[in-house]
Amino acid sequence: MRSVLLLYLRDYLHWDDDTSTAVYHAFTVLAYLFPLVGAIVADSYWGKYKTIIYLSVVYVFGHAVKTVGSIPYVPSQVAHAVLSMFGLFFIAVGTGGIKPCVSSFGGDQFMPGQSYIRKQFFSLFYFAINAGSLISTFVTPIFRADVNCYPNETGPEFDQCFALAFGVPGALMVVALILFIAGSRWYTIYPPEGSIFTKVCNCIYTACKNRWHTPNDQRNKEHWLEYADAPPKLIRDTKYVLRVLVLYIPLPFFWALFDQQGSRWTLQAIQTNGYLGTLLIKPDQVEVLNPLLIVTLIPIFEATLYPFLRHFNIPFPPLRRMTVGLVLAGLSFIAAAILQIEIDKTLTPLPKSFEFGVRFINSAPCNVTFTPDNAILPDITVQPNDISTIIFYHHTDTARYTYLTCSGETATIQTTAAKEQVVEFVVFGDQAQLVNKVPMVTHKSEDGGGRFSVLNLDPQQRDLVVVVTSVERGKYPERSTDVLYTNRSASIDVGYGFATITAYDKATFGDNDDTGSGGGGNVVVYTTDLYLDVGGVYSIVYNNGSTGFTNLDLNPNTISVAWMIPQFLIITIGEVFLSITGLEFSYTQAPPSMKSVLTSIWLFTVSLGNIIVLIIAEAKGIEKQSDEFFLFAGLIFVAAILFVFLAYRYIPVDENEFKEEILEEERKFRERARLHELKKKGIPLDDISDGELPSYDVAIQGSNGVTKKLEYEHDTPM
Repeated sequence: MRSVLLLYLRDYLHWDDDTSTAVYHAFTVLAYLFPLVGAIVADSYWGKYKTIIYLSVVYVFGHAVKTVGSIPYVPSQVAHAVLSMFGLFFIAVGTGGIKPCVSSFGGDQFMPGQSYIRKQFFSLFYFAINAGSLISTFVTPIFRADVNCYPNETGPEFDQCFALAFGVPGALMVVALILFIAGSRWYTIYPPEGSIFTKVCNCIYTACKNRWHTPNDQRNKEHWLEYADAPPKLIRDTKYVLRVLVLYIPLPFFWALFDQQGSRWTLQAIQTNGYLGTLLIKPDQVEVLNPLLIVTLIPIFEATLYPFLRHFNIPFPPLRRMTVGLVLAGLSFIAAAILQIEIDKTLTPLPKSFEFGVRFINSAPCNVTFTPDNAILPDITVQPNDISTIIFYHHTDTARYTYLTCSGETATIQTTAAKEQVVEFVVFGDQAQLVNKVPMVTHKSEDGGGRFSVLNLDPQQRDLVVVVTSVERGKYPERSTDVLYTNRSASIDVGYGFATITAYDKATFGDNDDTGSGGGGNVVVYTTDLYLDVGGVYSIVYNNGSTGFTNLDLNPNTISVAWMIPQFLIITIGEVFLSITGLEFSYTQAPPSMKSVLTSIWLFTVSLGNIIVLIIAEAKGIEKQSDEFFLFAGLIFVAAILFVFLAYRYIPVDENEFKEEILEEERKFRERARLHELKKKGIPLDDISDGELPSYDVAIQGSNGVTKKLEYEHDTPM
């Protein structure tokens, strides 16, 4: 769903790039913040099984609301926005709630003697996540762009099928939930035992409070955590956690860069030519490179890089790998910035976030000179059947111009506009005596073709029906749109290459003939063949009989999307070194009881990283996208230096230090598993003799008050 989210916010809700980026990352913040809540709820109240079920229902409900919000028949743009935001919130609650539960619930299904099988499960689980990401990131944009959900409808809101792109993942989540519930009879389900995360928070809180209230001359304990109202083991384990958390401080900057693959890098992909030969890569499909490279690089590194380093005794410990991961993320953004500089050289200049633009269209038979009130600005002379360049104004200014008609009469025009918009002054008529204002199309097509619109200046003041036939008829079927007199039509996307555009008199346009042949009483008033380049935006001005003229408004995309591959490759290698290594390192450096705490906080660093992006995007203080990329690269290089300093001071923990605790955890696991088996068999604990369950010291009390001991009988795989 997230692969098409940015384009939905930008193209369907019509929010600007910075706002769309901010909302995209705000959603990601929530999706990685709610795992903390989900873990606490699962451990303290519902248990993992019920938490997965209940919050999966919330997940599906969010997708349903999001899908309804993206249906064009919803009457209000405000309603679209409100439904979309509520849908995203429920999706974030659902996905965040089940995120910390699914993998650990899978781990619960294996006994201690099945550690090898459990390891296989987690490998398969990680592979399934990336395989799902690989497939969905490729397929969901196809649902958005290539499926004609509204065959009898016209208008830009019907050109893309976001409802299908959001609805299919929601429907598949329903299937997944049904399958999950169907397997319940075979699951090992443990009741909640209390959240270790809340215990850690309480330990830190009471330590701070008690130390604060302890006079300075009585503060004689070695560590500030020893002031906590908590068992000694919890205090000791919390110390270990805090040591690792210090290393986490720079990590949000990595995620700030990593998650921009779905926002800023998608916007960058829109500005490239997505064709690789005959294969079209849509902007929201570019993200497929990350999971594709992940499933490729992990086995390659395991089979080649790491054995090579071990063979030549080149040390590459976890903290060093994580440092390299941070540096590589910065290098990927330098590559993105260099590419953006080259892209900017090919783009048509448009108003920035603090500007609006004005341009002039002269459809009269004489030259027209527009004189601005501001004497600093030059006069602008536009020849017949021509369009001027864009003149930029600060968004608080008013553009005022005077001009002479063909007969020498003086006319005055003025306008203001919203930020980043371009207003077109159109002069027409036999004497240039008529003037109108229309908006310029300033967004390109995202689907590998060109975009055009028709400006209707028919001398007989007729409303028109414009029919377009693309050479790629299967992908872009014949379509029509109305264009009222003196208005600009809705923008129409056409595959690159030649397209035939025919304008009919709307009053005589017959419903019985939509082939463009002119039969059935249809009156053809204008026809032309137009060649559209990838990413080009064109204006067709119809102004006199069967004649008109065409203007290239926005330059086509000339830089190939293949130039984005290096930045994806670099940041994905960084992900392999940092993300996978970081999780493994955290697990080896924390006591068994604290592994879930570190997992939740690891996910929380993702949330913090997206907050960084949200702040920078909403600040809107950087106008050039390349400069913003350089800023993020600089930030993560600083974070890498900080990480090196922290890693140098960090003393790794010997894994054998937790050996006894691991054995204790396995013993308790066996006891819980055996008790669960007895319950599944319907055997009351009171009916089991002491002789049947000899061995361990942990006791379970039956309903009659008699204490029993439990033992798991064997370590062989089930």
